[in-house]
Amino acid sequence: MMNYFKIFCLAVCVLILTASCAPKRMPVERPPEVVWGDFRAKTPEYVQGRGFIIRSSISFVTAESRNRFQASIWGFSGHPVRMDLSAGFGRIFSMWLEDELTWQAYFPDERTRYLHSDGSMGAALLGFPIPFNLHETALVLMGYFDVLIPGQYHHVEFENGKWKYHFEDERISSVVLNQAGNLKYVFGEGWRVEFDGLEQKNGLVYFSRLDMQLFDDNQATILIRSIDLDQDWKPEQLELDLPENIQSVFLY
Repeated sequence: MMNYFKIFCLAVCVLILTASCAPKRMPVERPPEVVWGDFRAKTPEYVQGRGFIIRSSISFVTAESRNRFQASIWGFSGHPVRMDLSAGFGRIFSMWLEDELTWQAYFPDERTRYLHSDGSMGAALLGFPIPFNLHETALVLMGYFDVLIPGQYHHVEFENGKWKYHFEDERISSVVLNQAGNLKYVFGEGWRVEFDGLEQKNGLVYFSRLDMQLFDDNQATILIRSIDLDQDWKPEQLELDLPENIQSVFLY
């Protein structure tokens, strides 16, 4: 009986020693500064004046309606930027133009052009409550995040296996990156954008799907079909081709 007891004690000691000498499991999270550095390194370098065209579909859901349409956005990575919105059978129902000073949206059925000094505010007043103006939206869709996301963060926290970086006194309040340094969320006051479908094409790193939770519980989804770069646009291709005797409304 004593021999069995000695064997039992010896086995327990071996288990304890083995456990204490076993290799420690490394934490799954990478240091936030390393993840942030990966994100900045992956972000394409912004090229001023680079011609582009983006073809996408957009779904808007508000308390009053649910709409889906096609969007073609083209121009230069600076200004100007044009967008045509089309519904069934490719019929264009709105044409937008944004330069350094003015945002314009023309609705052929109304024969009315709307103008505002801020493209985001003007669009919101017409029922498109997006957090960025047209120029900024194009940059986000092409993955030029360094133009909008601050270069330095104020503090960081670990949340659901990802790092959340907070900024102070910025329109973008925080961003969430996964452990690979890829963007997952961008937050602002009253809105959130979720990024999915990472693509690497034509020297760009961008996301093919953006889901937006917007002001007043509105929602929008942008699905990118294609992005073509190095387009050589002529000035007349970036103008609004407006008929005579239309109404112009300045929004405030």
